[in-house]
Amino acid sequence: MDLTEYTPSDIKSLPNTPGIYFYFDQSGEIIYIGKAKRLKARVSQYFQNKPLTRRLRNLVSQIVTIKLMLTETESDALILENRMIKKHKPKYNVLLKDDKTYPYICLTAHPFPRVTITRKRQSKQGRYFGPYTNGYQVRRMVEMLQKLFKLRTCTDSYYANRSRPCLLGQIERCSAPCVERITSSQYATSVKQAVALLSGDAQSVMTDFVDSMHRHADADEFEKAAEYRDLIRLTQSFLHDSLPAARGQSLDVICAVLAANGLIIQVTLYRNATVETRRDYHFPEAVGFIDDLITQFVHQYYQNHQHKNDLPETLLIRGHEQLQAEDIVSMLKPVGITIRCKLKPTTSDERQYLTTAQINLECAVTRYAEQARYYSPAFDQLASAFQDSDWQYIDCVDISHLQGKHTTAACVRFSVSGAEKSSFRSYNLDTGNDDYASMRAFIQKRFHTKSSSLVPPNCLLIDGGRGQISTIYQEMQAVECPDMHLLAICKAPGRRSGQERYFALTLEHGIRQLQFSDVVLRMLENIRDHAHRFAITKQRQKHRKASLSTTLDQIEGLGPKRIKNLLHYFGGMAAIKKATIKQLHQVPGISHDLAQRIYAFLHH
Repeated sequence: MDLTEYTPSDIKSLPNTPGIYFYFDQSGEIIYIGKAKRLKARVSQYFQNKPLTRRLRNLVSQIVTIKLMLTETESDALILENRMIKKHKPKYNVLLKDDKTYPYICLTAHPFPRVTITRKRQSKQGRYFGPYTNGYQVRRMVEMLQKLFKLRTCTDSYYANRSRPCLLGQIERCSAPCVERITSSQYATSVKQAVALLSGDAQSVMTDFVDSMHRHADADEFEKAAEYRDLIRLTQSFLHDSLPAARGQSLDVICAVLAANGLIIQVTLYRNATVETRRDYHFPEAVGFIDDLITQFVHQYYQNHQHKNDLPETLLIRGHEQLQAEDIVSMLKPVGITIRCKLKPTTSDERQYLTTAQINLECAVTRYAEQARYYSPAFDQLASAFQDSDWQYIDCVDISHLQGKHTTAACVRFSVSGAEKSSFRSYNLDTGNDDYASMRAFIQKRFHTKSSSLVPPNCLLIDGGRGQISTIYQEMQAVECPDMHLLAICKAPGRRSGQERYFALTLEHGIRQLQFSDVVLRMLENIRDHAHRFAITKQRQKHRKASLSTTLDQIEGLGPKRIKNLLHYFGGMAAIKKATIKQLHQVPGISHDLAQRIYAFLHH
């Protein structure tokens, strides 16, 4: 997480704005996440000389680091707090650890979409609006959407097996597409109007209703005109009751600065007036004018396939003297991306968004400067131990597997500015639980001169001992790797923390044990722990993906591409098992016969 970091002694310097706070213990684990309308006031309460409950005393005694994420409003902080607790599951957060989260309104990916309320967002299964913090208002909004546009709310399996309209169809609260009372084009028009209303474009919906009312009135079709009059009143009621998020826009805010320690860019994504995510990007070796650097970043960022799937309507960039919005728009058009670009805010919301982004950017600048002060002396001391200087990068490799299966090598990179996450890499290995074979395979993939595009590190840190460091050196000689120092971190007997031993390999002295200062030790252990967490995460992802594929690839006619289509369409194995034959047939590449085989395999 790219967050502003403080210690308990820094509480007086905390901002008194809305946001969420993270408490970390000695090992760097998040132990508590909370939200506040005024961060400084709330966090200070934990450290005042007042009696605390036993549980709070235990929590406070373990707090070593405090990190903050600022938001525009307390409501945004509430939603972010919920999301972060679900993601990190801190041990002292007991109320929000379950899977229940704030609700979304969803229009499903179906020829006749269903409007429903859900607490899980799966990007491949429809359009989502929210999240919302008031469950009652969300239910009322869905009820009004049904009245306005007569959209179905039944499940796909219920819809597929109807031979006559359900009760909602009989009382004309549903257009009954299940029995073809409405054409697909007519239903699509209703869906389009519902999307416009949920996206905040109420004016176009109201205009359509008013025009239709006048048209029917002019044709003396007064009953029809009265229906549209009622729809207009319902729409006005909907807008009165709906939450601000339903009236929001899709907006990305970008702020950038060229600081002493490089280019820092912060991107904040707003979806339906709610902070979706916020992330910093740090380029310590960026060279050039800031307007050119921002333009290059925007081009690369939105070309990324991950970001192409969630493009905003508007891109708001803090203006710089030579930066031109037209240049950015025209640069993105050839790659099929159309975004409205603004360099100045035009609404009070946009001004607030930009102000908050600027505050967070300043915090990021401070954080990276502090990281440089922490890592720079440690880098210098470590380089001196190898009789070297001016180190740029340290890489660290960790191997993870599950009983010899799904073996993964993960490599992280650190510079004097901290973690260089854009250079983190993971590699799939077919080496089982053989650590030495895994190390050799990793060297071939990571550092082979013909295949690696990364600048070689000054030092490679290995989680192992004399055997691992010797194996890696031999393999590096065999594949003609660039020169780099090798350092192994060996766990102490009983895996006791803080008692690790360090072995270095040099041509002059061979393998020898080294002693380091506390500054260097803390840095090396931090880098090692990053690599370990990254390796486990990637190995678990690989195991989960393989488990899903293994079940499905037993079906005749179902290859890797079709399995991928199924998983993308339904979002997971549980949804595939619930799907009907008709729903399976709707997946690209799945014929009716194959859909029948899949259904039979999963249910018999």
